[in-house]
Amino acid sequence: MDKPLNQEIEFTTSARTDMSGEFRSGMLALGNTGIEFVTRAPKGFNWLPWQKIRFVWLETMLGGRFIKGFNIATTNGDQWQFTVAHARTVLAFMGKHLGPQQIAREGRQLSTGQQNLE
Repeated sequence: MDKPLNQEIEFTTSARTDMSGEFRSGMLALGNTGIEFVTRAPKGFNWLPWQKIRFVWLETMLGGRFIKGFNIATTNGDQWQFTVAHARTVLAFMGKHLGPQQIAREGRQLSTGQQNLE
């Protein structure tokens, strides 16, 4: 892990994630190979390759007009919760790399999407 995951970064934004029960701030970078999350303090980073993302579901407010953030479930059973600035832009870049069945709105039954991915 001494090299970055992506060769090209398509978009970056500030983000917060719940890692091990505590929220951490950092930068979320979306690129050609996956998502990189880099924390400021303590210094650290996590990689989520596109092929390891099983599905993403949105956290919405005000009847779906405002996207607060999103959750990511990976193929190995991990779940990540992100709160980001510019959520719609982040999701647009994710849509370039993930299939439409992998992105669900809050409240939608995810079991249908999970069955399609297996």
